[in-house]
Amino acid sequence: MTDVEQFRAVYEISGVYDQRLLPHYFDGREDLDLIDQLLLAHHGRPAGDLSVVEFGCGTGRVTSLLARYARDLVVADYSQAMIDAVSRRYPQARTLCADTRDALADLLDEGQGSSFDLVGAFWSLSYPLGEYFETMTTDGIQPVSDLADAHAKASAFVRDLTRLLALDGHLMALFFDSDTAEQRLVTRLWERIAPFPQEGRSYTRTLLLGALRDAEDAGEGTVTHTRRGGTAWAPHAEAAIAWFNVVHLKNLPALVNDPNVQREIHEFVHRYEQPSGEITLPSGVHIIDFHRAHPSHHLPR
Repeated sequence: MTDVEQFRAVYEISGVYDQRLLPHYFDGREDLDLIDQLLLAHHGRPAGDLSVVEFGCGTGRVTSLLARYARDLVVADYSQAMIDAVSRRYPQARTLCADTRDALADLLDEGQGSSFDLVGAFWSLSYPLGEYFETMTTDGIQPVSDLADAHAKASAFVRDLTRLLALDGHLMALFFDSDTAEQRLVTRLWERIAPFPQEGRSYTRTLLLGALRDAEDAGEGTVTHTRRGGTAWAPHAEAAIAWFNVVHLKNLPALVNDPNVQREIHEFVHRYEQPSGEITLPSGVHIIDFHRAHPSHHLPR
């Protein structure tokens, strides 16, 4: 496989993502268990009576939890390989092979505003937000020239996400914590190519929260934001190194072929090597929830 073919293969070739994904544990719970706990808290035990849409569904890891709640299930991903995989697992789901921004626009154009009890974006929402600010190819990263315009468009995109929610519906998003040692290394490596906009790699999470708080201030719902610490586990150093190169760096030739980058990754991975040979990388998750409530719920009494 050539460098160009390897670039973003984690999202383009069936099976690569699932093979390279490391199990993540937050407060002792694997990420799927954490999401299951959140769903139970918001929606109770699954009764198959909700209208659900998931953006950035991948091969359907989280879809396995959402499907139990869904009367109607819509899943979207820009990768045809991912859509093919999730279609095989959940033939009852409506699939949209489109990036999140286009899939959202299509749903709103169809008149699906105020239709969904649950809108989910798990580990995936930083990508559509980031694309307002930069374009990434095998040749590098091209930032936009007008950051204020990009910020305005990205904020409008977030507000459009909330427009999908039915009354009492929830928008749920998970973000990796950009301030952990692992994510700070990833940030340093990417910034060999181009700096991140605004306040650094956390800018997409900050932008999402800002737009949701604007919606909260307008009386459209309530924002909840929490962080939990955790660990990413790899059975050996090779798996952890592949996690960095394939998933974090997306096999970008300028990074994965750079010996200095590889030296940094190897040194970092071995810093967290256990006597058993297992690797335990420090991790963390930001949990963001927007609950759309009737405006009268926000009036003083």
